[in-house]
Amino acid sequence: MLGDVPLKTAEPNAQTKPTPAYSWAVLGVLTAVQTSHGIDRAIIGLVLEPLGRDFELSDGQLGVLAGFAYGIFFALAAIPFGVAVDRFNRRNIMAAALTVWSAATAFCGLASGFWSLFVGRSMVGIAEAAGSPTGISILSDYFDKDRRATAIGIWYLSSGIGLAIAFIVGGAIVQTYGWRWAFMAAGIPGLVLMPVLLLAVREPVRGGLDEKLPASGQPIAAEAGLRARIGELLSRPGLAHCILAIVLIATGIYGMSTWLTTFLIRVHGFEISDAGMLIAIAYGVLGSVGGLAAGWAVDMLNRRKGGFRPDRTALFGAIIPFASALTGLGTVYFQDVTLVIVSMLTCGFFSASYNGPIYSVIAHQAGPKLRGLAVSLVQLGANLIGVGAGAYLIGAISEAVGGTRGVAWGIGFAMIFVAWGGIHLLLATRSIKRSLDPPVVATSTG
Repeated sequence: MLGDVPLKTAEPNAQTKPTPAYSWAVLGVLTAVQTSHGIDRAIIGLVLEPLGRDFELSDGQLGVLAGFAYGIFFALAAIPFGVAVDRFNRRNIMAAALTVWSAATAFCGLASGFWSLFVGRSMVGIAEAAGSPTGISILSDYFDKDRRATAIGIWYLSSGIGLAIAFIVGGAIVQTYGWRWAFMAAGIPGLVLMPVLLLAVREPVRGGLDEKLPASGQPIAAEAGLRARIGELLSRPGLAHCILAIVLIATGIYGMSTWLTTFLIRVHGFEISDAGMLIAIAYGVLGSVGGLAAGWAVDMLNRRKGGFRPDRTALFGAIIPFASALTGLGTVYFQDVTLVIVSMLTCGFFSASYNGPIYSVIAHQAGPKLRGLAVSLVQLGANLIGVGAGAYLIGAISEAVGGTRGVAWGIGFAMIFVAWGGIHLLLATRSIKRSLDPPVVATSTG
């Protein structure tokens, strides 16, 4: 096994620390696991067009399968998983969830129509609700606040890598064997990784790398009720704005990435394998590069400025969604294919870059006893509203507008939500800065 971190969970300020080599090894395993998560979530976006033809489904029905079937059930499971992550063995929770979401993805390949696909996608959503809270909670106990944005940025490479694998490998499979085999192949990596996770990763000391609570203030008892725990979280400076920002950004980014294959096929006449390859490069390869670069850059900026500050980190993250929204609009506005591709590649680079900076702010402000719940609140909103409504909204607008460019109108409208998320990150920056730098009270002289 890797390392010698004890299984027992200790008190938050325990001095036991994992070795750097073991921490990086754990990050590698967790990134591979989350890549499986990314593959199984993204694969539906590749196959919407062929399965829609096979089952004679409307764009609205396809939006339900890509969005609500996954997002609603993810949201229902998010809070229970968040509570469990803050109290029980996180490695074991992740291993069980990994097994279920992988098997459910393979089951989608056996679907006989809309409702069997709906059941399969809902099971994927339920299980994947455990992925982010367990991953970020574990990583926060392997990487301190000065390295956390980099670690989370690397971990979020999984989203881009997963999408790239889904669209490149999946596109070739669909082209040769059909969409059913793409689902079945997507389920295999997670089933292979499950024993690796159990053997290689040990439960870290909970809160062992946290020197003190966030500036907002007071400890909260482990036995406190859910309402009290959520209330404490939302009262901490900037957290509510960060959560809402990620929900809004996810509405646009997930919806766009889900429908881009259909957009390229309908509007620009791409073959499915070519469209899949282009999206994999934009949102997979470049999205991963952007996510890694942003996490590394904000940690370096903080080190040069004297150490981690959540307000500075939030401001850095706030710039990113505005760039995503502008380039996303360019993708569907331009008629020239070259400009479309350039805009798409640029949008892909920025699409996941906010994750490292903003999740490091959330992890810091939440503290060790509430991180699982904090990330689950983010994931509840991001999947119920972002994934669920985002994919459905674009499909509904496409159906209402009609014609080959209906989907372009849907994607363009979704970019409004991305920019709106950037506004909330600016508000989070202001709120956190005020808590860290109380106003100076002027004193009168003589």
